[in-house]
Amino acid sequence: MKKTRFDAKGMACPLPVVKTRKLLGEYDVVETVVDNFIATQNLEKLAKQLGYEIEVIPVSDEEYITTITNKQALEPVKINALEGECPVPVAQVQRTLETEDSVEILLKEEDLEALKNFAQKHHNEIKIEKIKEGYKVLITKQEQNSEEKNQYALKDDSYIVVINKKIMGHGSEELGKKLIKSYLYALTEQELLPKKIIFYNEGAYLVDRQRSHVLDELAELEEGGVEILCCGACIDYHKIDLAVGNPTNMYFIVEDMRKANKILQP
Repeated sequence: MKKTRFDAKGMACPLPVVKTRKLLGEYDVVETVVDNFIATQNLEKLAKQLGYEIEVIPVSDEEYITTITNKQALEPVKINALEGECPVPVAQVQRTLETEDSVEILLKEEDLEALKNFAQKHHNEIKIEKIKEGYKVLITKQEQNSEEKNQYALKDDSYIVVINKKIMGHGSEELGKKLIKSYLYALTEQELLPKKIIFYNEGAYLVDRQRSHVLDELAELEEGGVEILCCGACIDYHKIDLAVGNPTNMYFIVEDMRKANKILQP
């Protein structure tokens, strides 16, 4: 929930209303302090026009506190992963929380553990309710403390890494396996980590529980806040037992690559 306080005492009409309306475009709750009763009436008209709730508290004859709340913005975004095709509930939740404070998702039992791990990893509040068809889960973002914010600032969100082979380069497979391991290790040593690493085609072998030789490096990157993703179709085709990260699909891969300022491909 985004909230702000605005001191409009001494401002002539219609400035308290104009500035409050502008703030409501950025915040879910705006607390406006005015110095006359007429100003509260004008703010009540604004709230009614927008369909928002308003509370007026008279402090004195020269001070009134009005609180306008956009209740719709406070409602969590709802996702139904029980019906239709929602192959990656975790990815859906991840993207929703990039712009929203909370999300409520209906999902099957087999998807619950991955979502719990996601919430724990990102220090999000999670509430789980058993329903007839599966589970209803509410995930709410928590405020980061200053240490977490500083760690996040060290990441460069402007680049991602995509890997489509189980080796690096062309030629010797033995050398290529050593090179990709060295590359991922070197990546863990970078001051600026990528936002995401996306595996597809034969790159999917690198996240397989039995066939990967780079799980230690990937686990360290994930621990550092890097999101590890693997193409869902590639998981099915190569029969991957996912040991690290989460599945994604081609729509989200295209979206991630389109939004990235830089893409690295070893």
